[in-house]
Amino acid sequence: MATSSSQSDSNALAETDKTTAAATDLSSTANAAAETLSSVENSPLESQTPSLGQSWLYAGGILTAIYGLFASIDLLNLGFQSIFGPQIESWLNLAATPWLGLLLGILATALVQSSSIITTLLVGLVAGGLPLATAIPMVMGANVGTTITNTLVSLGYLGSDDEFERGFAAATIHDCFNLLALVIFFPIELWLHPLERLSQILLEQSNQLAIFPTSVVSPIDWLLQPVHWVAAYGINTLSGPWDALLLFGTSVGGLMICVTALGWLMKHWLSTFAKETMYWALGHGSKLGALLTGTGLTAVLQSSSMTTSLVVPLAAAEITTLESIYPFVLGANIGTCITALIATLAVDSPVALQLAIVHLSFNLAAVILIYSIPALRSVPLALAQQLATATRNYRIVAIGYVMGLFFLLPFLALWLSSMLFA
Repeated sequence: MATSSSQSDSNALAETDKTTAAATDLSSTANAAAETLSSVENSPLESQTPSLGQSWLYAGGILTAIYGLFASIDLLNLGFQSIFGPQIESWLNLAATPWLGLLLGILATALVQSSSIITTLLVGLVAGGLPLATAIPMVMGANVGTTITNTLVSLGYLGSDDEFERGFAAATIHDCFNLLALVIFFPIELWLHPLERLSQILLEQSNQLAIFPTSVVSPIDWLLQPVHWVAAYGINTLSGPWDALLLFGTSVGGLMICVTALGWLMKHWLSTFAKETMYWALGHGSKLGALLTGTGLTAVLQSSSMTTSLVVPLAAAEITTLESIYPFVLGANIGTCITALIATLAVDSPVALQLAIVHLSFNLAAVILIYSIPALRSVPLALAQQLATATRNYRIVAIGYVMGLFFLLPFLALWLSSMLFA
């Protein structure tokens, strides 16, 4: 019995020794982890944060890349306009039905890369006798067609899966919102004409918009004057198809270089100052602030393509999120209406002013309705993210999306219309 008792005691001691050893090992592991964490926390963060001089260099590089991005987009617009510009006005007169007018608005805006140009042209056509009911669907289509520019900017990130997915989602949130607005408002406008009636009421209440200046010059046009001079010299020097090839080659090459440079600079300038700057620029965390910022900036620049294209590199570099970009893009949708309103001052036509009011009313109503209802508000976000995920896995989806929505479908409708109404 004594032997059995001593044996039991020795077993208990052995178990105690094992437990003590395990606890010692666990304590050693915890201490090592704490030391590692402490070394990481106490590492020189200053080495990761750019110095004041480096920050100035990064800021200068970013401003240069932004200027190059704007210049590339402008050259791309000039290239499209030089080829398709003369045909656009005749195409707009072919809108035999509202559906065809809608698709023509998408096609014409995608080809000239500017909804401002199309809405201004439509203002002139309406003043010259084009029926308002014919022009309204084309204005709605122009809202969709203008989103092609920032989608093309996102293609500059094709080489990186993560950056491309984030950039493509940021670009197509504009597309998805405008498409949802079309699905809701276009059938209602066909049946009940609420936008046309509302614009008529507003027009009767005020026959003139005295708050608008007689002329407004976009600062972008002034800043890009040197680019226009260089482009004009190149076009005048070359002949045949080489002038268009020069514009397209320079614009596409410049677009890719500037997007890549902007993304690299943004990722290497992720200091607290840079994050706070973008935080305030996008409405300092306020959805209403981001909406107002997008509206004001686009109204000043007179180009929603410029402002919405600028946020694509920010999203690709993870400086901002898709949710933060969303209200900013909606503000750009409202701000771009300023161009058509200013254009009406040159034609002195009540019907032309009514068309500009329709454009503004449509964009305001879409923002108020869709963004104020949570179920509708989440639809463009979900669609843009799903589309971006699909293009991340299959790059051909991005090409098919751009070609199908902006070119093939409208071209097919135009061809069928010419066959049926010839």
